[in-house]
Amino acid sequence: MLRLIIIVPFLAILGVFLIFNEEPVQMYFPLLSWKVSVGTFALLLGLASFIIGVLVMFIAIVKQWRKVRAANKQIQELEKKLNELREQYINNLTQPAAGHAPVQTPQEPITTIGQSAEADAEILTLTK
Repeated sequence: MLRLIIIVPFLAILGVFLIFNEEPVQMYFPLLSWKVSVGTFALLLGLASFIIGVLVMFIAIVKQWRKVRAANKQIQELEKKLNELREQYINNLTQPAAGHAPVQTPQEPITTIGQSAEADAEILTLTK
């Protein structure tokens, strides 16, 4: 949107300048000489500047694309490594360590405190 706000008035002013400056003028550059209207010259100069700007922006965008691709590749590698570490962690939790007896779960029921104040008070008085 900002580009349009800048480009449209510039092109409008350049068009008005082109319409009012139709008289050809002799232009001189070292080893070159030509006749062209000032408006046409300004239009060609604006067009050349626009093309140069597009090329500069394209080069900057290509550099950013390369950085994004490298970052995405690194993210994928780190995600793979994270998944491998998760699998190792889960395997270590489910398999008993060598030389250690497996953990036995208690056979008697475990009471949970924290359901409600009345139930907690009843559990605490029953266990005393």
